[in-house]
Amino acid sequence: MIVCQQCGSELDQDMRFCPTCGSSAHRRQQTDQNIDKSSSLRVKRWVTRGVVAAVVVIGVAVFLNQLLRTYHPVIEAQPVVAMSTMYRDDRTPSTLIEASMEDGSIAIPLKVVQEKKLVRFFDPEKKQDIPMIAYVTPQGKLVTAMSKSEQCGSTDFYLSGNDIHCACGSYWNMASMEAYACCQKFYPDPFPSRIVGEEVRIDPAVIRNWKSRL
Repeated sequence: MIVCQQCGSELDQDMRFCPTCGSSAHRRQQTDQNIDKSSSLRVKRWVTRGVVAAVVVIGVAVFLNQLLRTYHPVIEAQPVVAMSTMYRDDRTPSTLIEASMEDGSIAIPLKVVQEKKLVRFFDPEKKQDIPMIAYVTPQGKLVTAMSKSEQCGSTDFYLSGNDIHCACGSYWNMASMEAYACCQKFYPDPFPSRIVGEEVRIDPAVIRNWKSRL
């Protein structure tokens, strides 16, 4: 049984008109169906808008988190050598390159660091056995660091997303050195460097006098 929306009389399902007031039961049913469809569409629109708004808010939050991230104290003082960018999630291994001595400083080509994203090199005079690395953060800062994590003994790393990873599974944010796994304090230890022309220059005394943090 259905009820006439005009007068409230009970109607059989097959009745087209109300016997009491003559109102069309079919028209009222269609109207109700249209109202239901319209309400459903409005709900879907609001749900879609809510999802889109949430995605935008999350995206902006992630971007600002990376852009405004606090630097490690040594990295804070480093030169900017590239535009701010977001790294891809692809794994980027280190590329072994040759360093040279120029005017009493250890030197590597800046262009190679920018192209390879992560380079690894040794003291050209072999007075320091531990290798060094150089890379550019997503914020464009040049980072030079000792390529060793004393906790696990690893001397090689790779980049993925916005982090630098150790072979043991530990990883740190490239700019802040904030840790996300074990080896909290034993990230690749940053040291200062400078740009001279097209080269990254490093004071050899800094890396030759470096001492383990253990």
